[in-house]
Amino acid sequence: MSKYAPFKFEKVEDFAKKTEAYFALCRKEKRLPNKAGWVLHLDTTRELIYEYRHNKERPAFGYVIKQAEDYIEQAWVGRLELPSCVGAIFYLKNAFREDYRDRYDTDITSGGKPLP
Repeated sequence: MSKYAPFKFEKVEDFAKKTEAYFALCRKEKRLPNKAGWVLHLDTTRELIYEYRHNKERPAFGYVIKQAEDYIEQAWVGRLELPSCVGAIFYLKNAFREDYRDRYDTDITSGGKPLP
């Protein structure tokens, strides 16, 4: 049971249709889809989406959520081809932290030997 508001969709088909309606609206209005807009369109919360994504009793919802996130990510990755892609980089690094983050490697050796 969710500690958040109840999920509005009993059937995964209804959830998928509402998700596709958001993407169709974005295409019609010629704007990039994003996670916040998608969640608002579904009239739910990110926390509830997260719960449903990881709900083992309803794995089909997790599949639709992952597909939606992949679609959003792909739309923003396409922006990286433009001359001014700073906004896309910022969005990807924040909305998809695990896949797009700055990596800093620190070598803590001395002459190839570990420090004492």
